[in-house]
Order: sequence, then structure tokens, then C-alpha cells
Amino acid sequence: MQISTVNFALGAASIKQVPCEGIPQLAFLGRSNSGKSSLLNALFQKQVVKTSNTPGKTREINFFLVNNFCYFVDLPGVGYAKVSKTMRDDMANRIKNYVEKAHDLKGIVYLLDIRHGGHQIDFETINGIKNAGVPVLLAASKADKLNQSELIAAKRKIKENFCLAELPLAISSKTKKGLPELWKEIDALLNGAENV
Repeated sequence: MQISTVNFALGAASIKQVPCEGIPQLAFLGRSNSGKSSLLNALFQKQVVKTSNTPGKTREINFFLVNNFCYFVDLPGVGYAKVSKTMRDDMANRIKNYVEKAHDLKGIVYLLDIRHGGHQIDFETINGIKNAGVPVLLAASKADKLNQSELIAAKRKIKENFCLAELPLAISSKTKKGLPELWKEIDALLNGAENV
């Protein structure tokens, strides 16, 4: 996909505010420090999404209209965030409701920090998404933080931990590694192809 226009559409605080216009939606999810905002900016090739050194800044479900064709959806991070337990639970419920009830959701790109191999909350979240019948593409972020041998070992570990059929896609928002391959997977999800 060649991006010509990207516009922030809205920040939804509840499922009632989620657009249901028949426009395909592709969501991005991961732990609070997985690099979702940086990845979206790398895909958009400009600073559209606010980034922060403090994990957990995304609280609402943010919709970005791409090429007047589809929405890229920035979901709140799962897990750690410097907010109260009540707000953390509220964010988790917001994600769950969106995944289960958004009619135009075509799939979720789930970001996993390649250095950590996956946490319990990653396994639980991905299983929950799959159980809701939504395709999940697992992408291993921050690949620039590892050397080649570390990268190979980390990809094998993630493949084993998540019982993947093949090695995960390793990407870097900083160096743009893996982004062309990610775009191919994104196009497949938006066009209804089955994925991971």
C-alpha cells in the first residue's frame, strides 16, 4: 500500500464511539512499551502518532484514516502502565469490547519486543483475540537492538513460545527493517486473507 493521506479521525473512549461505516479497520496492539506509536509513524512515514518515553500514554482507541480507504487503529497498551488499577482494568475492557464487537475489524498486528520472547499477558491476550475469531499477525519489534546471532535466537524462541508455523517477522521502526514484508501482511489482512 502506498500511503497518500493519513488523518487522525477520532479517539474513542467506548465501543459506542467506534466507527461502523463499513470501512476496514486494522488494529495495532502490544504491551505498553512495545513501540506501537513508533511503528505507526514509520508506516505513515511521518509523525502523526504521539510517542512518549513513558509507557501507557495511549488511553483511548485512536483511529487514523489512511487513503480514505481504511482505519489504522492504535489500541491502548496491555499490561504495565503508570495508571491506577481501575484505569488499567478499564483500558483492558475497552480493548476486549473493541476486539469482540468491532464489525469492520479485519485483523490485529500484535507487537512483541523481540528481546523478551513474550510474557504471560502476551499469551493470554493473543489467545483471547484468536478466540474472538480475529486474525492476529505477530510482529517482533525493536530488531535493531540485537546483533544477527541474537536476532536468530530470539526469533526461534518466539516461534517456539507461541507455537508459530514459521519464524516471526522481525521489524524495526528505527531502521525500517522488515517494514516492506509487514506491508504485504497488512495488505493481506485488509483484503481478508487468513493469517497467523
